[in-house]
Amino acid sequence: MDKINNSKMETLSASNNIYFKLSIFKTKQLLIAPTSTLGGAALSLRYANLIILIEKLVLSPHLIRVDARDDLYSMLPTTMRNALRVKLKPYAKTLASSMYDASLAAEWSQALVRILEWLAPLAHNIIRWQSEHNFEEQQMVSRSNVLLVQTLHFADRAKMEAAITELLVGLNYVYRIGKAHNEKALPESTGIGCNQYALQGDGIR
Repeated sequence: MDKINNSKMETLSASNNIYFKLSIFKTKQLLIAPTSTLGGAALSLRYANLIILIEKLVLSPHLIRVDARDDLYSMLPTTMRNALRVKLKPYAKTLASSMYDASLAAEWSQALVRILEWLAPLAHNIIRWQSEHNFEEQQMVSRSNVLLVQTLHFADRAKMEAAITELLVGLNYVYRIGKAHNEKALPESTGIGCNQYALQGDGIR
């Protein structure tokens, strides 16, 4: 009788093991994203970190310095660098005439906030999902509170790059107008011109 019970237990254990492996396989299949998405291009985490850094600078414009600009630029793929260069050229012409327009800076700030309201949560969620997913693999249990569809994983790459480029253009406007306004108010407070730190067309190489 004991041998029979042991045999049944072994069979049940083997069946459960097979079911578990099949479950993992099906789950992994569902996680496969098209190549046109950030997940399919293995760019989800990279773009998430980029968006989170932009969010930080939008919320705290005074943090924008040469090192922050360089960090942003180094995180951009070639396609986005080229798109940003093209976007900034026409803006550079109109910016000179509106350098001290605080209301324009406020409009751009509001536009950036609106974009980040839907984009930033996706970025934070992919970071959280990745962290939870790694923990689940170690613990062999599923406890994720974030669905993958709520992250950047299945986001269209072209649309995300367009949104991020728009954020960078807006950030350029907010920073340059803000800095020019401050330098006009305190012309002798610093010898550093606003062009040195700006995310401007001439600085995108």
